[in-house]
Amino acid sequence: MMSPPRKATPPAFSAREFRASLGMFATGVTIVTARTAAGERVGLTANSFNSVSLDPPLVLWSLARAAGSMLAFSTGSHYAINILAADQKDLAERFAARDTDRWAGVDYIEGVAGSPLLAGAAASFECFNRSRYEEGDHVIFVGEVERCSHRSDASPLLFHGGRFYTEHPLQADASAPQAPDPRFVGGYLGYLLGQASHSVYRDFGNAVAAQGLTHIAWRVLALLHDARAAAGEAGDGAVAVGQLARDVLAKQPTVTKLVQRMADEGLLVLRADPQDQRRTLVAASEAGLRAARILVAEARAQEQALLAHWSASEVDTLKRMLQRLTTGG
Repeated sequence: MMSPPRKATPPAFSAREFRASLGMFATGVTIVTARTAAGERVGLTANSFNSVSLDPPLVLWSLARAAGSMLAFSTGSHYAINILAADQKDLAERFAARDTDRWAGVDYIEGVAGSPLLAGAAASFECFNRSRYEEGDHVIFVGEVERCSHRSDASPLLFHGGRFYTEHPLQADASAPQAPDPRFVGGYLGYLLGQASHSVYRDFGNAVAAQGLTHIAWRVLALLHDARAAAGEAGDGAVAVGQLARDVLAKQPTVTKLVQRMADEGLLVLRADPQDQRRTLVAASEAGLRAARILVAEARAQEQALLAHWSASEVDTLKRMLQRLTTGG
């Protein structure tokens, strides 16, 4: 005798946790397009695309039941699925936004039954609207592919953790050198880091000097600026002299003399640690914070200009690798 089918237990997680977990699955990004019965264009960004079958050629994607374009997609005979290229991030964001003219200035050609095929897409699938399945709060669309095409030179736009990524291994491989620089000076990590540091600080040093600071004094103010921001309303972000010395990579006697001089200039406030009267705590004064904020803004502006041609993922990767290097991770 067969036992009755077992029902799923209620979820032990929130919708937010479920969404965050799903976000760990990296996908490509598509814009699904079609024409309404009246001939109007419709389109939306979707990353729920996947293959189903090679014979016959079937693909699927899903749409929320409450979507305003549900009627057009569920009743139309055809639609097109456009896989976006890495340089089409703006299109992905536009077709995901509400209350905007998604089609303004968009270049496309007519596909099967008028479904728009977006210019520059990495690939496109022109589909007959074969079947639909209602599951939960979405409808799963299965399309039978009548035509498809792709660009062999294109890198796809990627989506992961709620963010778009324009960098892709195909791009990285194409731009990478064929062989490492055989020269010691050209390939030694210490030399490369020194040259990079010079490039970053070359112009910023003028801004530091304009505030009447040395580079080590600037590092002290930057650390105390961050400590004050982290403390919020809870305190002034005071740091012990010994900790400052470790963080600015200088000997404690040198930092002790420096903070005393900066306190005399009105940039810092010194006081005894209530937990240990032998230890001095250091906090930025209002004048010190003003100087730090000016330099932080200048540093960020110069960094943005220096990395203007880098992708967000390249910048993020560079900083994470440098952090690992400095912490020995």
